[in-house]
Amino acid sequence: MMPTLTTSTSNIRFNISPDVRSDSDEDGSTILHITQNKIYSIIGVGSVVWSKLAASAEGLAPVDIVDQLSCDFSEIPRTQIEKDTARLLASFQRVKLIQISKSNRLRAHPKNLIRVTLIFLAQHTITRLLRINLRVAAALVGLAIVDIFIALGFAAVYDLVKGWPVTTRVHSPDAMEKVMHEVTRAMTWYPKQAMCLQRSAVTACLLRASGIYAEMVIGCQKLPFLAHAWVEVDHQVINDSKSVQETHKVLDRC
Repeated sequence: MMPTLTTSTSNIRFNISPDVRSDSDEDGSTILHITQNKIYSIIGVGSVVWSKLAASAEGLAPVDIVDQLSCDFSEIPRTQIEKDTARLLASFQRVKLIQISKSNRLRAHPKNLIRVTLIFLAQHTITRLLRINLRVAAALVGLAIVDIFIALGFAAVYDLVKGWPVTTRVHSPDAMEKVMHEVTRAMTWYPKQAMCLQRSAVTACLLRASGIYAEMVIGCQKLPFLAHAWVEVDHQVINDSKSVQETHKVLDRC
């Protein structure tokens, strides 16, 4: 049965889930769900509805979306717009891209506590190696740590990089080149092939540990549909082709 809007659902407001990042343009919307490690591509009316949800910090009720769509597509009967809106919201909610707006307190979930503990141990271990000038070893350990975090889910890697502090010490003029060289050496010794996510996560963390604010950028290429990660300093790509900013849509920075 086709879902429809009822009085009980018309007062509910929906927000974009906190673990979701997205970007929309005239070609559609690209959506990254961090905790599920999934990327979605939406076109047409679905992209229009998504864009309206993403643009509202307070959330939108289904009737608000229908009202806006009725203005945008005045030639379509309102009953059809209501059915399409209900169907789209149900599909977004089913894959946990949206949630009902409500003020929830953060709960100390055991998985979150384990993740926080692992992040602390990772920062402590790599920082100690850097202090005794075992920088390639720090990069090598970093690759292994990121591999472990990937097994826990993309959200763990995201939190690791997002929460890595930038040291306050003054870095040398060639600090960036040194970090890049150290990560490259570590990758040649690492027993597994390091993909873009491992390479970029380690590079960003070591740069921050050297006093350079670096961002790991998560992007997506539409044709073929592939996710990619790279590092930027002052919005300049440092560990990939400069053209990656043109060929990929940026979904998030951490």
